[in-house]
Amino acid sequence: MFENVLVTGANGLLGRAVVAEMTGRAKLRGFDLKAGTEPIEWHTGDLTDPVAVAKAVEGQDAIIQIAAIPNIWSGDGRRIMEVNVGGLYLLLSAAEAAGVRRVAICSSDSVVGFTVKEGRMIPPDYVTVDMAHPLRPTDPYALSKLMGEEAGRSFANRGMEIVVLRPVFVAYPEMYGEIQARAAAPESYRGTPAGGPSSAGGGPCWHHVDPRDAARGFRLALEMKNVLFDRFFLCANVTLSPEPTLERLRRVLGRLPEVRRPEVYARNPFAPLYDLDHSRDVLGFDAQYDARSIAVPASAA
Repeated sequence: MFENVLVTGANGLLGRAVVAEMTGRAKLRGFDLKAGTEPIEWHTGDLTDPVAVAKAVEGQDAIIQIAAIPNIWSGDGRRIMEVNVGGLYLLLSAAEAAGVRRVAICSSDSVVGFTVKEGRMIPPDYVTVDMAHPLRPTDPYALSKLMGEEAGRSFANRGMEIVVLRPVFVAYPEMYGEIQARAAAPESYRGTPAGGPSSAGGGPCWHHVDPRDAARGFRLALEMKNVLFDRFFLCANVTLSPEPTLERLRRVLGRLPEVRRPEVYARNPFAPLYDLDHSRDVLGFDAQYDARSIAVPASAA
C-alpha cells in the first residue's frame, strides 16, 4: 500500500466510503469543494483550478480520483467536459510533475453505451460484456468518462501507473427509497419520487454495486502489483431486476444479443451483463454485498 494517498471528491458519497475503507491503511489527504468531517488532512478547491490541484497532489504517492460531475443530470455537456475531462487532465499533469506513482481513476460502465437513456443507448454486441467489447458512449457524461480513460492510458504510456475502475450505479443507503419506488412501479418510475439524491440507475438491467464494495475496489487498485494500465468493472454479482438477466434483455430489446458465455447465466440467472472474471482474477475484486433484498421481495428473488 502507498504511504501518502490523495482522495479527490473525498466529501462526496463515494469519496466518504473510500476514506472509510482507506483509514488506517495510508496517510490520507482529501480534496473537494469543501472539507468533510473525517479526521484527515483536507485541501479545498475546484478540480479545474491548477493552483489548488498542484497543492493537493504535492507529496502524494498515489491518488484515488473520484472528483467529477457525477452524472448527466448534474451539469450541461460543456461543464461535464470541463470538469471530467479537463479537470482530470489537469490532475494527471500535476500528479506527473509531483512524482505521483499511481492513480486510480473512477470511470463508469456508461462507457459501454447501454446505461443512460438520455443518450442513444446501443445494445451490447454480445454478453457477457468483456474488456474487448466496443465502447460506444452517446451522452456527455459517458463520453467524458471514456475520454478520461484514454487520458489515463496516455499518462500510462509516459510511465505513470493507471488503474481505471468502472463502477455501475452505486446503491447508497440514501438510494434505497428510490430503488424500492422503481421496483414498485417500474413502468411509470420517473425522477426521484422517494426524495433520493438521484433517480435509481443501473441501466435497463438495473446493475448496482454497494458503496462498501466499490470502496474496496479502489483500495485494491492501490494494492495491485505490476500494473501499468488496466480497467475493471465494479459490480454486484446480481442485478436488482426481478427478471433473470437474459429474459429482461430479450424483453427490453425484443431479441437477445449473442450469448458467448451461457454458463454464467446458467449458474446465476441474475448475473450482470458485464464479465466480472477480469475483476476477480486480476484486481481481486468479488462483491460481498448486494441490495437485491431491498428491490425484490423474497418470494420473487
